[in-house]
Amino acid sequence: MTKVAPRRLTEAFVEALPLGQVCVVRDTRVTGFLVTVNKSTKSYKVQRDLRRGQRGQRTLIKTVRHTLGSTEDLSLEAARHKAEDVIRLIKRGIDPNAPIKEQGGDAWTVDMLFDEYAADLRAREKSERTIEDTLSRRDRYLRDWKRLPLTELTRSMVRDFRAAYNLALRVIDDPDLLPDNPVKAVTFNKERRKDAVIMPEDLAAWLEKIHRLPNPLRRLMHELGLFSGLRPGTLVGLKRSWIKQDQRAISIPTMKSGRSFDLPLSKHMLDVIERVLALSDMLYPKAVWLFPTRANTDDDKRSIAKGDVIATQVWREKSLPSETGHLLRHTYRTVAQRIGIDKIDARLLLDHTVPGIDGVYIHERALFDRLLDGQERMSAALLSLTRPRLSAKETSVAQS
Repeated sequence: MTKVAPRRLTEAFVEALPLGQVCVVRDTRVTGFLVTVNKSTKSYKVQRDLRRGQRGQRTLIKTVRHTLGSTEDLSLEAARHKAEDVIRLIKRGIDPNAPIKEQGGDAWTVDMLFDEYAADLRAREKSERTIEDTLSRRDRYLRDWKRLPLTELTRSMVRDFRAAYNLALRVIDDPDLLPDNPVKAVTFNKERRKDAVIMPEDLAAWLEKIHRLPNPLRRLMHELGLFSGLRPGTLVGLKRSWIKQDQRAISIPTMKSGRSFDLPLSKHMLDVIERVLALSDMLYPKAVWLFPTRANTDDDKRSIAKGDVIATQVWREKSLPSETGHLLRHTYRTVAQRIGIDKIDARLLLDHTVPGIDGVYIHERALFDRLLDGQERMSAALLSLTRPRLSAKETSVAQS
């Protein structure tokens, strides 16, 4: 095995590590986090000593090495997040390779509950924003409860952790050690349908506003967001290596649904992506991300130093807060309905689950050519709607 000195890992460094040369490189930003290379794969892992006992008298049980995932499936940033979750568990004397199921209900505290829940969310490839928001609510509202055992919680005390508590009930070997979920006492408001959408007749004016943004990469990002219908969190996290221009697709390994997804690319979408790549090559050479940016400040929690090239984190514009973000996805779906795109095709183009028995038998990859045709129709409709409209006077002059 080749010995490599510890260093702060970067996406570019990890990507450049050659396969076939067996080595381990430890990260200096997160102690215990490392990348391993063998003949055919590169993987992110955690290695830490597992100790148990009272403070000052803790006994070494063993050294734990836990695999987080391959570098193909995990970004460096996501792997560091997962590593920090695993390390917190190890520090509490919990072996991540033999999860906390072996612990009794009285061993769980509110703090441990949310850490384990965050690790579970990452294992299911949920978005980092969702996980960060969950932990932020814990730190903001449950600060005084962190060391409180779950067995001491009552229905009158809790309001916002039904899902996390249900996880504890699922994974503890003897759920009878825990009382029933106290959040059953909470009445949840009915979810409201999101009505935000850009009306078709307003799309031309919207695109003009987007083209006036000072950052050219963000202009193209929002344009691709409209023409693809991608979730904004997925859009900003796109990697260049996922783009298959010859196959007219972006192959996204994991979507919010947990599935992989091949996004069909119309000719216009390919043109937008080519312009993005050319800009990125000038501004951020060798960037891993399709929409890169630079970190404004150090962020020890995410192991990011000021000036590091990272994926764009913000998909809303301060100058257009109500005209960017998730409503572009709603607008895409509205236009699809307007021009008569088949309902199943529209769902597949947006990576929505197809309900009923159709969802069992339909495989979108087998329908890729059909979906590509649908994407071309969508782009043609959106291009027509985003063209500047001539005034009555301009129309008269043009006709004469």
